[in-house]
Amino acid sequence: MRLQRRILALFCALLMLFAMGGSGSAEGVYYGSHPADDVYLTQSVAHTCTLIAATMMLRNYSCQRGSPYLQVTDTGVGHYAWTKQYGLSQNFSIGQVRVTCNADIRNAADKKAYLINVLQYHTEGVVIYDTGAPHAIWLFGYDEDTDTFYCADTINRNGGHAIPLVESIIRGDTQEDKINTIDKIWYVM
Repeated sequence: MRLQRRILALFCALLMLFAMGGSGSAEGVYYGSHPADDVYLTQSVAHTCTLIAATMMLRNYSCQRGSPYLQVTDTGVGHYAWTKQYGLSQNFSIGQVRVTCNADIRNAADKKAYLINVLQYHTEGVVIYDTGAPHAIWLFGYDEDTDTFYCADTINRNGGHAIPLVESIIRGDTQEDKINTIDKIWYVM
């Protein structure tokens, strides 16, 4: 019986290898997450992009933990994290969840590698901010096979769903250009 199981397991492994083209190489890695459709939001009030991006990040964080993420709203997050004078607070807490802002990316020699590393540890995604625009979006994934970062913009015309970073309104014509404009990120501690 054991021998039959081993032969069956070997046969299944060979079938899988054959189905992958016989190369035995694994597909590239995806870092981050594939958010649920109802995690996405768009801003209805001008100059609230950081608040909306942070709300989407926190909704995804709650969703990943099986918490009632639809109860995470921009109004609720704004109560703890928003000031009319300065916008999104650099650091804030909502219950047990702490969010912090980091400007280390300004000095990173390779901002792309920096963001990939961050997404490995923060699968809920991060808020990325370009002070020159100024504009913030929620970055939540990177596909190694296609060398594509995925985000959700907060502006109505291209917000409310997953898009490649290159399609966001962050300044720049290419993904690399857009990455190079990023000054700050917010993430869940």
